[in-house]
Amino acid sequence: MHNLEDKLYRFIFEDTDIRGNYVKLNHTIEEATQHQALPKNLHTALGELMVASTLLASTLKLDGSLTLQIQTNGPLKLLIAECNGNLGMRGTVKWSGPIESLSPIDLIKEGHFIITLVQKNAKTPYQGIVPMEGNSISELLENYMLRSEQIQTKLWIHSQNDIFYGLLIQKLPFNSSTQELNQDEMRGVWESVVKSANQSFNSLGPELEASEILQNVFLSETIRLYDPSYLSFYCSCSKKSVENMLRLIGKKECESIIEEQASITIHCDFCNECYKYSEDEVVFVFNESNNSVKH
Repeated sequence: MHNLEDKLYRFIFEDTDIRGNYVKLNHTIEEATQHQALPKNLHTALGELMVASTLLASTLKLDGSLTLQIQTNGPLKLLIAECNGNLGMRGTVKWSGPIESLSPIDLIKEGHFIITLVQKNAKTPYQGIVPMEGNSISELLENYMLRSEQIQTKLWIHSQNDIFYGLLIQKLPFNSSTQELNQDEMRGVWESVVKSANQSFNSLGPELEASEILQNVFLSETIRLYDPSYLSFYCSCSKKSVENMLRLIGKKECESIIEEQASITIHCDFCNECYKYSEDEVVFVFNESNNSVKH
């Protein structure tokens, strides 16, 4: 059954090269964080990053996953949100020491912000570094999209009563097939819709339907709103992926861990699943690997 509140809406501004996405998240974030006792500010930061990952992933032809990751040398060690092509999501936070008094931007401003895009048929993942320029996750990503993709992008992300909601609009490269507007007129439309969102989006709560929000924000524009897509929590960890990780660690290192701890325990930070391997099970993993190579 779909989470009623967790929906993504795609829309376009008719007769323009401007497109947008609107997303509202609640249950997906709660499920992703149910095993993590997060302070309020960390819950907010993760929620905003999960909204951002959804909005960006939904602009791509994604057969894989998009990951937004922030690492810092301060109390916040890791903030990560991932969205796959089926709009399955997960996220986690690692921190140390007192952190409750820091604002979301203070948490991340001294960090490294990395975007990783994994496509199913690509040989290697794409990674981009997001400059830490801006006063919010939205501003950081806007600057990144303009610099790296040369696509004008604006994001607005807010939360209310643990419901996170966000809006993204993009001005795509001018399309000559759009006959109704020239480039100067298109620039004017872009500036108008950005101004409208700046003025109105924050004042509209997530209890409204997407159609109501868009109508209220973009009063003078004609918008085509598509049917929603549904989001849910999804963790990609599996017994197979853990065993592949053991093979990457190597037989000698695994034997060393077994000698010291009697078993190997792998814990997934995203879903709290625990994978435990005895000495015999580790031997089986490497024997199976050797047999597959021989065949």
